[in-house]
Amino acid sequence: MGNMRNPFISIFSTHNLPDKTKELENLWEMFVTKTREDDITGKIRKNVLESWKRCQETGVDPRQLQTKMALTEYDLKYLLNDSELYQVAKPVIDDLFHKMKGTGYLVTLSDESGRIIYLKGEPHVLREAEKMNFAAGMDWSEKTAGTNAIGTSIVTNNPIQIFSAEHFCQGCHPWTCSSAPITHPFTQEIIGAIDFTGFWGNAQPHTLGLAVSIAQVIENQLAHVYMKVNNYLTEYFFQVVHKWKNDHILVLNHAFFVVKSSEKLIESFNLQHVGDLKEHPDFHPLINELEMMSKFPNRNYISSELMIRDFKVFAIERIHFKGNVAGYMVVLKDNKKVSRTPSPLILQDGPWQDVIGTSDAFLKALYKCYKAAPSNVPILLLGESGTGKEKIAKAIHKSSQRRDEPFLAINCGAIPKELIGSELFGYEGGTFTGGRKEGKKGKFEEANGGTLFLDEIGEMPLDLQVHLLRVLQEKEITRLGSSRIIPINVRIIAATNKNLYDLCKQGLFREDLFFRLNVVTVNLPPLRERKEDIPLIADYFLKQLAKKYGRQSLSLAEETHNYFLEYTWPGNIRELQNVLEHAVIFSDSPVIKLEDLPAYLMENRMSHTLTHQQKDLSLIEVEEQKVLIRLLEETDWNLSAVAKKMNIARSTLYRKLKKYELKRK
Repeated sequence: MGNMRNPFISIFSTHNLPDKTKELENLWEMFVTKTREDDITGKIRKNVLESWKRCQETGVDPRQLQTKMALTEYDLKYLLNDSELYQVAKPVIDDLFHKMKGTGYLVTLSDESGRIIYLKGEPHVLREAEKMNFAAGMDWSEKTAGTNAIGTSIVTNNPIQIFSAEHFCQGCHPWTCSSAPITHPFTQEIIGAIDFTGFWGNAQPHTLGLAVSIAQVIENQLAHVYMKVNNYLTEYFFQVVHKWKNDHILVLNHAFFVVKSSEKLIESFNLQHVGDLKEHPDFHPLINELEMMSKFPNRNYISSELMIRDFKVFAIERIHFKGNVAGYMVVLKDNKKVSRTPSPLILQDGPWQDVIGTSDAFLKALYKCYKAAPSNVPILLLGESGTGKEKIAKAIHKSSQRRDEPFLAINCGAIPKELIGSELFGYEGGTFTGGRKEGKKGKFEEANGGTLFLDEIGEMPLDLQVHLLRVLQEKEITRLGSSRIIPINVRIIAATNKNLYDLCKQGLFREDLFFRLNVVTVNLPPLRERKEDIPLIADYFLKQLAKKYGRQSLSLAEETHNYFLEYTWPGNIRELQNVLEHAVIFSDSPVIKLEDLPAYLMENRMSHTLTHQQKDLSLIEVEEQKVLIRLLEETDWNLSAVAKKMNIARSTLYRKLKKYELKRK
């Protein structure tokens, strides 16, 4: 059967096409008549043979000359009015066809069911194609039309070229077709296919590559459109959430996918970001109401009887964007009025036992991670430096189905920009001066099957972002200096302390990459916003440090505990850990006192205290206070030495200490 390097391409050369056609006809005849089936094995592509077998199982007639109609003219018109795929793809197809006139090829767009919803072609080719019902509104799914590029690419979720008698139905044998599936930018589900069809005499290997490229163009444009609408709907959510602060808000796009939701609804119904609400049985009554509102533009929600478990639907509003309905805002009232915070109990065992905290804000963030962990979707962790993003990423990995595979972390901000590419994607021998002769695997290859944590993703150079996007889209990499494609199965968890959306607007981060990464976003609160967790975290670190330094037990003095709650912790958990380690090293007591803390913390505390005191002091008194504090620290509170250096009596020094409220801690 010729060159089998690429199982998705049928022909690698246009030489001897008649001989290839004749050979395929013989193999097809053997299969459909069930004679000499053993002779077929190894001579027909595996994916084609598997498709033929599926066609037999579903009862497709191999002698069929035409497929069936799926959409009436009215149905098709109604579908196109509501189809974003059609609206985005039509200009792309029209422009492409204008450039490929005379090639004898038809360009078609199909929906997720394999129904042709748009096609362009030269009149004489269109007339011939109509003989097998290759026209708008016709069903080209594999189960109806047999093995064909459109239907088979949708079933297998892979691009494919089908040549001549590789088609299961005889009516298609004069043709060749190349199709690539189009995936939804939110859900990654197939929403359609792009196809090039012509007579087999005009067959070209590169038509499949063209189909894949055009599918990617359409996907990228859809992602761009969705991102604009999604951002508008997200902003809308934050605008109205204050208006309905005692209720719960659900914002959906026009296809009834969840864009943004109040936390309580997420917890109560296990809602997924960009999840299809139609797949959630509890929401079917709401979906029915929304579908009625979408069909009848003048219809508003007036009922107050619609219940979703313990929540009453109070209001529904259409959200318009550029004159069109972009989505819906649903207001729900909780009849029970019972607050259900995620229980910390579920997070106390296994991978989550070292992630410490019981504050409401932290538990809500952690619960999102816990719920998303078993899936394979990318997770984006947002939070200030030191908030424990890598530890949480490890817990997500250990809670996933990839727990027995590698977990690798790379800090995109800590590696020189010119080296990030080789670190992530590896390189072939001879690519760099001073590089290894045998080349080197990158982090993607090393993490294959597992999880790759990309910290400070906002620091990744723009020219490398396109390679990361390709990994997420195509699940393959190419080493630097190589053209060899390496399949990769890696889950991405990314983290940043920057606003990626702002970086997108500044042109510093790719919108399409942001869109791919922003499937599940978790905001980790800084330590100053979860102060009730500080004693728990401090106790956790003190137990670790006692073991590390061979100490019996360690605890915080009351004044240290109180200061920890006052301090703003700009370095978050990492700073707290470092402060405690410093204190343990220099403390001679099992109780950590203020004087055991690093000098900068004590200066901060003193500065904080002085700021309040200095409001009532003159400039001369402020300066005297500073000199006095410096001398006290230099002499380790030797009052005789301080009085001597200031040339004052000890009694005068005592008065000044009282005046400036200075006491040894």
